[in-house]
Amino acid sequence: MQNIQTEPMVVNYVQKSEKVNTVYKTSDLSIFKPIDGNRIPNLQHIKRLTDSVKKYGMKCNPIIVNEKMEVIDGQHRLLAAKEANSFVYYIIINGYSLSEVHTLNLNQKNWTRKDYMEGYASMGVESYIKLKKFYEKKDDYSFADCIALCQNTSASNNRTLNHKYYSGGSQIFEEGTWKAEDIDLAQDWADKIRMVSPYYLGYARTTFVGTMITLFKNPVFDFNEFMHKLRLQPTALVDCANREQYKALIEDIYNFRSRNKISLKY
Repeated sequence: MQNIQTEPMVVNYVQKSEKVNTVYKTSDLSIFKPIDGNRIPNLQHIKRLTDSVKKYGMKCNPIIVNEKMEVIDGQHRLLAAKEANSFVYYIIINGYSLSEVHTLNLNQKNWTRKDYMEGYASMGVESYIKLKKFYEKKDDYSFADCIALCQNTSASNNRTLNHKYYSGGSQIFEEGTWKAEDIDLAQDWADKIRMVSPYYLGYARTTFVGTMITLFKNPVFDFNEFMHKLRLQPTALVDCANREQYKALIEDIYNFRSRNKISLKY
């Protein structure tokens, strides 16, 4: 039977490695500070971690802090340690800031767009503050549609939602440089779309909201005329598979009993 000698191999690896940061251990959790702009902690995640720490103990998974002792990565572990009356391991990396918070969490794929919104809004970034206020008042619209409305662009054209560049620019939502356009116009559009609700329960569907945004931007579309024709045909508006089908249906409704037919498809 072959003898396996692991210790010399470990020593060899260590000898070839560069010592970069020191891992510290402390039970004084009051020394750590939250960093402005970090996402709101997930209470369910904290509870799961707390239960794990109480059952299995704190594992050597250090949190990362900067020279100000602001938590860059591991706020949930820290909060769980507080709940479990435990200690934490931590590493200090000078110069780390909110940018590294976003980078670490983006790489871990566990930040949502709402997290970015909350973070930048808490930092005072105006467009995100406006979006947050708008979203909190629009519980019938999805977060993606609220972004689209505030950006005055239909969601299907809003490439920000796929972590890419948004229409017409090189700035992305996650970087904190996304810009809200006309919030009053967004409010007006949201209210108008909601006026459709007595005649169509699917008024808040993303595909329908996107269709309406494109129609609002069409100079030949008169929303009041559309509502007039919809009231004459209260059951005419139904679910469609895509925007083009919605446009065709809305065009039929719009042209009901009209001598001069108009096209809304482009």
